Amino acid sequence: MPPFLRPLLLVATLCVTMPALAGPTLELNEQARASVSNDEMVIVMAAERDGPQVGPLNEAVLSQLNAAIAEAKKVEGVKARLGNVSTQPNYIRDGKQQGWKVRGEVVLESQRVLTLGQLGGRLAERLQVSSVQFRLSTAKRRAQEQQLVTEAAQAFRAKAQQAAVAFGYRNYEMRALALQPGAVPGPRPLMMARSSDVAMAAPAAAPIPEEAGESEVSVTVSGTVELMP
Repeated sequence: MPPFLRPLLLVATLCVTMPALAGPTLELNEQARASVSNDEMVIVMAAERDGPQVGPLNEAVLSQLNAAIAEAKKVEGVKARLGNVSTQPNYIRDGKQQGWKVRGEVVLESQRVLTLGQLGGRLAERLQVSSVQFRLSTAKRRAQEQQLVTEAAQAFRAKAQQAAVAFGYRNYEMRALALQPGAVPGPRPLMMARSSDVAMAAPAAAPIPEEAGESEVSVTVSGTVELMP
């Protein structure tokens, strides 16, 4: 081969193997959301006692809470556990301590809303109803999130394709993806009782709200796509 042809062949080889320039990239996100009926009820009930000595107060409060837990565990489908227990000094107007206050809670949870409402009504004859809340069970939330993942992914792909065409490209390729479920809100409170209401408890079973309401579930797909010619 004549020497003067060698540089030309080298240039031709380099031109064939040189990779195509990468297209521009876009950062996109798409969200799917749904309102879902709550299927789990949470009732927090409390016992409270005041007196000069902590020991007898603790014993009285824990005795009440343990009795409530024992009664709740006899009801099918209800979970019961001990909640917060606190001891605080009582102060009179001049700032001096006058005895102690002990307060304890029991937490009742169930997907059988009517059953738990009836149980809460019975326990309200001797315990304070601190709060009544509704929320989505873990299983129901996860099932809804699985559906929303498909919806969000389809919407993300459609947006990516639309953006590619809008900017004069034919297609796109995924470069990075992130999937983020919506923040899980705390239980929705429906009723809160004051500590002073303990002494005003009705002698008959108090009605417990049973309207569960809805929670919002969302899934967000975000990522980077490269536009392709």
